[in-house]
Amino acid sequence: MGFLLSNYQLTICILCSLIFRLSSSAHLCHNDERTALLQFKQSVSFNCNACDCGIITPPTDNSSPLTDNWKEGTDCCAWDGITCDNTTSHVIGLDLYCMCLYATIHPNSSLFNLVHLQKLDLSRNNFNHSQILPSFGRFTNLTHLHLNYSYFSGPIQSSEEEVWQGNNFSNSIFHLQKLQELSLAGNTELTGKLPSFINGTLRHLRSLDLSLTGFTGELPNSIGQLEFLEELFLNDCNFFGTIPTSLGNLKKLRMLELGGNKLINGTIPILLTNLTQLISLDLSYNKFEGPIPQHFSNLSQLRRIDFSNNQLTGPIPSSITGLPNLHTLNLGSNSISGTIPPSLFHLVNLTILDLSSNKLSDTVELDTFAKLEYLEYLCLSNSGLSLTTTNSSPSSFRNIGTLQLSSCKMNKIPEFLKTQNQMLAVLDLSNNHLNEELNPLCNLHFLQYLKLSNNQFGGLIPTCLGNFSGLVGLNLQGNNFSGTIPQTFGYASILKELDISHNGLQGVLPRSLVNCTNLEILNVGHNFIEDAFPFWLENLDYLKIIVLRDNKFHGPIEQPRKGLVFSNLHIIDMSHNEFTGTLPSKYFESMYSMMMDDEDKSSLHYMGNGYVYYSVTIMNKGLAMEFVRIITILKAVDFSHNKFDGNIPISIGRLKALCVLNFSKNSFTGPIPLSLVSLTELESLDLSQNKLSGEIPQQLKNLTFLEVFNVSQNNLTGMIPRGKQFETFSNTSYGGNAGLCGFPLSKKCKTPKVAESPSLPSSSSHNYKSRLDGFGWEAVLMGYGCGAIFGLVIGSCIIQRKEEWLARIFRVKMHHQKNKSNKVKYQHGTR
Repeated sequence: MGFLLSNYQLTICILCSLIFRLSSSAHLCHNDERTALLQFKQSVSFNCNACDCGIITPPTDNSSPLTDNWKEGTDCCAWDGITCDNTTSHVIGLDLYCMCLYATIHPNSSLFNLVHLQKLDLSRNNFNHSQILPSFGRFTNLTHLHLNYSYFSGPIQSSEEEVWQGNNFSNSIFHLQKLQELSLAGNTELTGKLPSFINGTLRHLRSLDLSLTGFTGELPNSIGQLEFLEELFLNDCNFFGTIPTSLGNLKKLRMLELGGNKLINGTIPILLTNLTQLISLDLSYNKFEGPIPQHFSNLSQLRRIDFSNNQLTGPIPSSITGLPNLHTLNLGSNSISGTIPPSLFHLVNLTILDLSSNKLSDTVELDTFAKLEYLEYLCLSNSGLSLTTTNSSPSSFRNIGTLQLSSCKMNKIPEFLKTQNQMLAVLDLSNNHLNEELNPLCNLHFLQYLKLSNNQFGGLIPTCLGNFSGLVGLNLQGNNFSGTIPQTFGYASILKELDISHNGLQGVLPRSLVNCTNLEILNVGHNFIEDAFPFWLENLDYLKIIVLRDNKFHGPIEQPRKGLVFSNLHIIDMSHNEFTGTLPSKYFESMYSMMMDDEDKSSLHYMGNGYVYYSVTIMNKGLAMEFVRIITILKAVDFSHNKFDGNIPISIGRLKALCVLNFSKNSFTGPIPLSLVSLTELESLDLSQNKLSGEIPQQLKNLTFLEVFNVSQNNLTGMIPRGKQFETFSNTSYGGNAGLCGFPLSKKCKTPKVAESPSLPSSSSHNYKSRLDGFGWEAVLMGYGCGAIFGLVIGSCIIQRKEEWLARIFRVKMHHQKNKSNKVKYQHGTR
């Protein structure tokens, strides 16, 4: 018995020893890999402010688990972000997602010594425009590679380029044979083309995400060889051409996102209806035309369809309405016509429906859409539909959060808005025929955005609108409101946009608005407000747009009461008032946003939050340009039609990012300030109908974005500048100045030749010659100047010549309206 017990104990000891050894082996990392990780840690710094962590909030103190956890003499397999193989103890996983890393990755980085890696995630850090190097090809065991939103840039070279540079193309990340997931999304400066997927290239790939990168070229037909592919995200790139027919072979595909490219294929290809496992299909912001295919009933798994912003025509096919799992249907911004098929209202799981900006011709009872009981987002604006509300039920739309019904020919506010709705955050009833009292809307306590512009509302503005604690935007423009502006607006502490222009409001501008410390847009233009200059606006640090135009503001503008005022201002319009006295120069010395010309102009950015955008109308020479979405690089100053006198402040020359300057119809005296030559982004300069004297500075010819120049009706003398843009201005730019001579006037100058004024240094951001040839429009619209959004829109003949081109580059929808204000409307599409 004792012998048996002894053997039993021996066996237990041996097993424990083996388990201990195996356990020790499994948890102690290799020294060379620990060293490589520590060296990598030493090569990076930590800067959370430089990283984009998406919805995750990074630490504010730039701390990182790497600083706390990665230490010499400890088991690296226990470090945060590290996964080791249980058998070999090799590091097989490195997850540094949003670790606030800031570094440049070099070819000799110790990172590439971790050759056993299977999963590598460096997403949401900042690698300072590093290239994705051939060294990544050393990770031959890699199955998951995530580098998204980490500021990688430069090309991922094609095979020809690699051979030309003497590199081995097999080292490219596109030739990591075991890859199952590859995500490079959000690296906007990363360029390249898709490889030919032949000879087993990426044959195991399940997910490919290149969205929001600079990838270009045609989609290769060989993409159909990725037989295991389940997710393909190529949205917001520069791909062009047709969708290859082989894409229909990807039977496992569940997510297909091709939005925001330049794909052209006539109609949407029928081959897509072979992809029976599809859950999401996004073809938005391309150039597909013709009708939507009728065979979508095959795609019974579809939950999301986005065909918006194409050129689709024909009716809404009944096949789409036979998709029982569909929760998102976006057909907005096309030319879809006809009526809404009744079967659309059988899509009982719909939460998002967008039919806006189409050519539908149907009259529909709004409550019909309430059959879609889970609907959270409904946008029918400018769809062509006529909505009736005669049978509106008080209990409709219990889940609606966004309701956009602009231009739907409505005559009555829907009943359910008057009685209940605790979910509604965004309400747009603009451009209808509504004339009821607004007091019934006072129960919408959770509203964030309310747009009721261009209706027939009258009477007093309800004071309750200022009591909505969550109100961010309020637009009551273009109605018949009278009386005074409610003091209660001052209680809307998070208000960012207040547009009450084009009404009949009187009295003074309520000083309680000074409590709206987040205010960015203040537009009270075209009313009867009678007040002195509201100096207290200086305290609103976030103001970007101030429009006081066409009121009865009066008196002088004093010097600012504090040092830094209006530092974020982009647009100020105080025209058509009765302001007097000299312009205080100190205001122009602190308008820093108008001084800075360092904004990213490679892509369009709008004032707003992504789904609600600010709008403004800018006047110039009788032409009103309505920017339905305001591009952030647009900077304008309009003090015209007042009674200002004295010299034009020299400090105006500091506003180097200014696009529009209008001081016309005042009583300014003295010379044209030479400092104006510093306004290198200037598109329009109007100094007409003043009392200016002296010569036109010859250096103004270096303002090569200048497309409108008017100094008529002054007391100017001397030779008109020659060359560059000044060769394009007509006699009307100079009329009423008896002392001016030279082209284009018939009056010759007495001196045949005037010495050249010293040239100003060229700005590094401009190629003046390219701007001059044909007005340099291609260069401008590639993003070098604010001419990209304002240039040549001043003259209607030029607008007509460039409409198609503007629409192509900026996704701009332009609608000419012949009315008393000669308004031209710009609708900038966004994703």
